[in-house]
Amino acid sequence: MSALPQGSSVAARAKERQRLRAVDRTRLLDSADEERFDRLTRLAQRSFGVLTAVISLIGEDRQFLKSFVGPLPRNVAREFSVCDTALRTEGGLVVPDLRSDVRFRDNPFVVGPPFLRFYAGVPLRGPGGWFVGSMCILDTEPRSLEHEDHTLLRCLAQEAELELNDVA
Repeated sequence: MSALPQGSSVAARAKERQRLRAVDRTRLLDSADEERFDRLTRLAQRSFGVLTAVISLIGEDRQFLKSFVGPLPRNVAREFSVCDTALRTEGGLVVPDLRSDVRFRDNPFVVGPPFLRFYAGVPLRGPGGWFVGSMCILDTEPRSLEHEDHTLLRCLAQEAELELNDVA
């Protein structure tokens, strides 16, 4: 099962295959917890005062949470992954209120536990410069992200990228 729509172009499907190979080259899908990633998610959670912080990898049909603090399952179907949308946005994605955004208002993690409302994520580059996942923060209350906060999130994402590419 591919996350690309049935009518996607040959070029788009080829790019997705290359991106998935980059995810595989990290050798981190389904890997055990690692302190070098966990300290970044703990730092993000505490720095932003949010319920959840995540370093995710986006595979073919699922999102794997390499590191996370908060009430989310380690694996999420890609179709329900807000991080998958962030993966396609070069500068990152900020959604002040997930319930008010047509792309996410029916997401099971928005309408059901943990009832997420806020999302901010920065895509992570892996081997070959391909986006392989994201560093994100989530909360159960709507909120905004000031410029300085977005800069801090990008800095944490850069540290996560260094760790991702250290194993690749």
